[in-house]
Amino acid sequence: MKRLITILLLSLIKHVGFAQDVTAILSPEMFGTHQQLLLAPLDGWVFKAGTNPNYALPNTKLAGWKKMKPTELNAKMADTKGKIEGWFRLKIKLDSAFLDMPLGFGRNLWAASDLYIDGELVHSFGNTNPYQAFNPTLKHPIPVNLTIGEIHTIALHVVDYETTFTQREIRLKPHNLVDFISLTGPDYHTFVAYKIKESYVYGSMWLTAAVLLLLLFWLLSLLNPTQKILRTIANYSFFVLIMALTYSINSLIELSYTAEKIRFVFYALSAFVPALNLVIVELILKEKMSRVSLFITIFLPITSVFAHLFSISWPFGIVNTINSVYLAYLVFSSRKSLTATKWVVILSMILTTVCGVIYVSLHKYNVDLYNVYEKIISTPLLLSSPLALLFYVSFRFREILQEVAKEAQKVLKITEEKNNILATQNETLERKVEARTAELKASQAQLIQSEKLASLGELTAGIAHEIQNPLNFVNNFSEVSSELIDEMNQEMNKGDINEAKVISNDLKQNLEKITLHGKRASSIVKGMLEHSRNSTGEKELTDINELADDYLRLAYHGLRAKDSSFNADFKTDFDENLPKIEVIPQDMGRVLLNLINNAFWAVNERSKKGETGFEPKVNVTTHLTANSQMLIDIKDNGKGMSEVTKTKIFQPFFTTKPTDQGTGLGLSLAYDIVTKGHGGTIEVETKEGEGTTFTIKLPIQNK
Repeated sequence: MKRLITILLLSLIKHVGFAQDVTAILSPEMFGTHQQLLLAPLDGWVFKAGTNPNYALPNTKLAGWKKMKPTELNAKMADTKGKIEGWFRLKIKLDSAFLDMPLGFGRNLWAASDLYIDGELVHSFGNTNPYQAFNPTLKHPIPVNLTIGEIHTIALHVVDYETTFTQREIRLKPHNLVDFISLTGPDYHTFVAYKIKESYVYGSMWLTAAVLLLLLFWLLSLLNPTQKILRTIANYSFFVLIMALTYSINSLIELSYTAEKIRFVFYALSAFVPALNLVIVELILKEKMSRVSLFITIFLPITSVFAHLFSISWPFGIVNTINSVYLAYLVFSSRKSLTATKWVVILSMILTTVCGVIYVSLHKYNVDLYNVYEKIISTPLLLSSPLALLFYVSFRFREILQEVAKEAQKVLKITEEKNNILATQNETLERKVEARTAELKASQAQLIQSEKLASLGELTAGIAHEIQNPLNFVNNFSEVSSELIDEMNQEMNKGDINEAKVISNDLKQNLEKITLHGKRASSIVKGMLEHSRNSTGEKELTDINELADDYLRLAYHGLRAKDSSFNADFKTDFDENLPKIEVIPQDMGRVLLNLINNAFWAVNERSKKGETGFEPKVNVTTHLTANSQMLIDIKDNGKGMSEVTKTKIFQPFFTTKPTDQGTGLGLSLAYDIVTKGHGGTIEVETKEGEGTTFTIKLPIQNK
């Protein structure tokens, strides 16, 4: 019966509550590194879920509270929304050794919390309502005044959110929660100040080095696009920059919890660095990438992200082990071909791997050492491989330059031998070249002269026809004038002076017409002479409308004289406001004659096909453009030409006419006269089966 009563009493005490009768006695001997006394692992903590602010009061009844350390927090305590909220309480007492020592409280977890001492709110880490996570990165401890020898009650209101897809400290092992709250001395404050300064220095150094290496490797890759190894190193340097950014950004600026989680995902993606380490080593040793490297490159970052998000290390460990084993295999299988340069790269990759293992191990299992040696370990982890690759690329380029120099020496030797052989032939070749050059110049001059004579021959018949008209007028008016003189003499003999004056006026009109047509004949002859003689190269103010009209008519009548069956309709549309411009008349005449003859030939060739309803037409127009250029268009509705032919028409000796009808120099000479001689352009628009338009553009002001 007594035993049953005892069990019932113990059960009642368990469910009703208990007194917090354990007081943690603190002394400076309990300080860890840099005077940091971790309170979370101490005995005497009690916990109760809820939000009641009265839980901070020293005399709060502890009914329903349970013994529990902050290191025992876990994700199973979260409600359906993932929220964990409750109060921790601990009684502490400082011994006399703390006398006159400045003390503070530090927090190093993301969970939001309110710190109360003896019922008074000392500081809020983050915000418990509304919830805002606390960024613990390098924060100075909060100074507090504690009475030596007096019992103080610490109350900690904690709020956090837990989800499956996250990486929060509460989901980690208890030893990761030892930094939940700590009592700190002045040395710890100095240590934190030093670490903050150190973080700025190292973070700036990492980012600067990573950016410079990225720019350098990408520049080398772009300048040497055929080098696959350089492209891989450039990609590698990008992920090194990502790693440097994720390592340093939380030290340079304060991140929100969301930003920190994004940083953590990118931190996980930095697993591309060891994956690409393997690829680079394989490319250096084997000059190719195997399926094993491809597998590791794909799955190592994936498993890294998975491991970080879900706090599961074994997938990452398995793939990383495969990475290390395959790296060892590559080194062993290539041991006979390893050079000092390749060994530098391999050793740097090994150093990166070793530093990575140490970094992760300290982060997981020894937070104290991690805080002290984090930057020292991170520096070779980040920069050893890129710097070694820079060393490799530099020495590889030196080797390439040495190889090129050796090949150049061989080529130089062969070249000197060939030069000795060729030296004996140079004089003979020079004599032959001079002789051939003279022959070519003579042939060229002869061909050009032939082209001129051909065009002159085509003009002859037209000139004969054109000169016949004014000569007929001269003859007719001369005969009429002779008869008028006889009549005038008769009238004067009769004494009829008035009639004689009338006849004299008619006679004067006839003489004026004779003079007019004589001048017309003279201009035709002058034009023929100008066309036939060599150009003086002197430019003269010339009426382009008159020049184009003369050569249009001469070309037409010339073709009619050669072929009486030829017939075509030709029209002109000249701009009456066209100013005279300085050109070499005989040269520009040759250009117009050549283009107009080609136009008549094209419409004649199409006319011979007997197309129903086809009427051969050639139009010559002139006008001014808005940018002070004179345009001369020679348009025909002939057979046109193909795009292939169009690209060749200005080449010397290229012609679409039969062998006996063209030299192929006409358009080539015309192009040179317009572009080189007059600073203009000559363009062609054509469509096969529809016709062609040549457009000459001449500047108004010639320089």
